[in-house]
Amino acid sequence: MEFIFFILAIVVCFYLPGKFLLTKLKLTLDSPEDLFLPFVLGIILFALVSYIFSWLKLEFIILPLFLTISFFTFKSKKWFAKSIAKTHHWPLLVVVILSIVFSLSMLTTGVHGDSILYRRDDLWHLSLINELRFNFPPDNPGFAGIPLRGYHFFYDFLLAKIVNIFSISPFSLYFHLFPLFIAILWGLGVYALMYVWSKRASIAVWAVFLTQFGGSFAFILRLRGHEGLSLDSAFGIQQSATALLNPSFSISIVILIAVLLSIYKYLSSRKNEWLIPIVLCVGLVTMFKVYAGIILLGGFMFFTLIQLLRRKYILLIACFFIGILFFSTYWVLADHQSKLIFAPLWAPHKVLIDNMPWYRYDEKIYTFTKFSVIKGIVETELYSLYVFFFGNLGTRLIGTLFLPFLFLQKFKKPSFFAFIVLVMSLISILIPLFFIQSGQVFETIQMVWYFLFLVSLFAAFGFYKLFSFSLNKALKILLFIIIIILTLPSAYENYKTFFASLDSSKLSLSSPYFDAMQFLKSKGNYNQTVLEIPSKATQSTQPGVMAWYSKSSSPAIVAFSNKRSYLSNEYLGFTGVSIMPRIDFINKIILLNNLYINKSSEYISLRKEVEQGLNASKISFIYSPYPLLFLEDINSISKIYENPVASIYRVEYKNY
Repeated sequence: MEFIFFILAIVVCFYLPGKFLLTKLKLTLDSPEDLFLPFVLGIILFALVSYIFSWLKLEFIILPLFLTISFFTFKSKKWFAKSIAKTHHWPLLVVVILSIVFSLSMLTTGVHGDSILYRRDDLWHLSLINELRFNFPPDNPGFAGIPLRGYHFFYDFLLAKIVNIFSISPFSLYFHLFPLFIAILWGLGVYALMYVWSKRASIAVWAVFLTQFGGSFAFILRLRGHEGLSLDSAFGIQQSATALLNPSFSISIVILIAVLLSIYKYLSSRKNEWLIPIVLCVGLVTMFKVYAGIILLGGFMFFTLIQLLRRKYILLIACFFIGILFFSTYWVLADHQSKLIFAPLWAPHKVLIDNMPWYRYDEKIYTFTKFSVIKGIVETELYSLYVFFFGNLGTRLIGTLFLPFLFLQKFKKPSFFAFIVLVMSLISILIPLFFIQSGQVFETIQMVWYFLFLVSLFAAFGFYKLFSFSLNKALKILLFIIIIILTLPSAYENYKTFFASLDSSKLSLSSPYFDAMQFLKSKGNYNQTVLEIPSKATQSTQPGVMAWYSKSSSPAIVAFSNKRSYLSNEYLGFTGVSIMPRIDFINKIILLNNLYINKSSEYISLRKEVEQGLNASKISFIYSPYPLLFLEDINSISKIYENPVASIYRVEYKNY
């Protein structure tokens, strides 16, 4: 039933509204882009409308509005996707198969029967989905009462609204239904874009393969005896096969494809109506992934500048509306304390220091700098760039090396559209090479993921050229097999890990821990705050509680019990969020429990302080992995649940 409701959701809320917009703009699409673009534009429209009505506290209008749009679209009989030409039948079958395999990284997780498998970041997204289901603008789900600032939450926002409207489980939607949907959109989008760009189905399929399964040359380090290094990220960048594990990134790629496709259509048709899909996507993409916003805004600025030189002043109007969308969404909810810090070539340096210690980068730079050996410094830095670029590009490097032959054969320069893609590629690599981010320091490396994606598009042309040479058929087959084998090690290691975790990392939903979560979920509502107590092994000191917070705390209570948390590690650094007062308060509770036996004057004073703190923080429930004996002496607190791994207490407010 959830699958049926999900199909209904994406048709009513995404496809038909997207089709409605394209029809009203009189923008025609050929197949297969007609299978792709309406869905993406529908996602953008749904996000924008939901955002506006959430501010106005009129969420109940969202479904009737989209049902009305879908009704008129359906009634117009212009909602059918165009029939797929025979040329695309087999290539699209390959694309769908690749996309399903691509989605296995998420499909193998989540709830299966009586068990659940999740990763660390999954808890953050599930907790944020719960927060957005009930509150807008959102607070930090792991810091009750603290507004969420500086995070691109539109992916979780989409899922939260779909959960509320169609009553689909957040677990099914997050782990299974939406990842499969995004994976298929990714594959269809890349195929559609590359086909209209190249007019070659083979280039389009190569692009889908490289963007979903492209890998690094890290296996070379393994062959040289360095067994401990990851085949995925040994050169500092996670490769394509893990893309869906970062849902904000994966949906931003789909939006990036839609923008590139719309720009290509605009350049080829000269219809100004194509600027409307571009404006919507570029204006809102930052709320899906801030790094995608930087890349697309930069690329669009280059596009606009060139168009202005050609006296296409309508682009100024497009920029104006992009600005309105950007400032009314991301800027309103931004963390204005966050900034970029100049740190040239930090990523290549980190690769050599952390993953290739035998090169002794630190020693070489120290020695060359001390004795002013300029040549040695330059050679060392060039080597770091060589390792970083060529190592991460993997077989994409082979494709890009053959790309120039394509232009030399035709004796013509690359198209303006190719230059736009190139500019976006340069933005996606140069910023993270020279800057780190305050608060989340090394998160800017995620921008390089877009670089690998965009380079894969160029590499697909190169592989087409390689296999267009007059070579023996058997040699071409051998060459094809070698390239596939050299490309897949990074993906192989990841999928091996995914499937190995199916048996080793699953947790039983009937375990005492999840029984406690289910009980807590059944009591009260989401906006009641839960205070989680560290394990009994945690020392009753500020450093001890801080160590628990850093290493063991997680937003699991928010994700599984559907309650916001007083203090949970969200794995992200939010500037301006002070955790020490909450660390200190939890430490006081641990101290009070330790003093319970003696009941000294210190105990009496501290107990009153804790009672006042619980009231001031509006704590409704206390979750502890062991009984807190002192709570049983407080009239306003009662134990409501206990099992071998958890004790849950309800707190009743009182005036002080």
